Amino acid sequence: MAADLAMLDAVAAGGPPILRCYQWSTPALSVGRFQPDDDVDREACERFGVAVVRRPTGGRALLHGADFTYAVAMPEPPGPAGAVDALYRWIASALVRGLDLLGVEAAVARHEGPAGAICMATQQGADLRVGARKVCGSAQVRHRGVVLQHGSILLDRLPFDETDLVIGGGNRAALRAATVTLAELGARSDVRAVADAVVEGFRRELDVQFTSMPGVDLHWSPRSSARS
Repeated sequence: MAADLAMLDAVAAGGPPILRCYQWSTPALSVGRFQPDDDVDREACERFGVAVVRRPTGGRALLHGADFTYAVAMPEPPGPAGAVDALYRWIASALVRGLDLLGVEAAVARHEGPAGAICMATQQGADLRVGARKVCGSAQVRHRGVVLQHGSILLDRLPFDETDLVIGGGNRAALRAATVTLAELGARSDVRAVADAVVEGFRRELDVQFTSMPGVDLHWSPRSSARS
């Protein structure tokens, strides 16, 4: 999360847009910026060896460790293109294209599911689904004229999930019925393959070119038709 915020600051200081692709080295529960602390069962997190971190973006509790995480930092586009829903759709189109390269037919979420403490239990405008099941959750924050959007694509499942880690977590079977992983879809779920597909999805759909950074961070610049 600190690295994602550093990206936001770098773009705010005049740097180019950045796409960051990463995986969590150990299981962690990220909670939304405004989510109450008492949603988290700290004793359960300690028992399962799960770190707890607060995201700079909104949303609800999300378990990391068997997912692929992306982060985008870019200047806020002017006019209607910079509206929250418009920017969600724009970035979603790149993610959808990337998943398509993996043989996964994803679509933008349908604003459904119960409200509660768990991100993956509900679908919002930033999320992606396969059929009726959620495969990717995303959220934004805006600061100093820069948008940071990051999200999580489900690769596989851990032996435990959010229902074990939040107070009143609810029904495990219902959460699993509401979500789907790339492994369950029979798609490639290794991090490198997914990262390559997501990067290529951004390249093709948004018409941008990338400059490699240390690790897996990528600067991008527009080609002929991409927005700046």
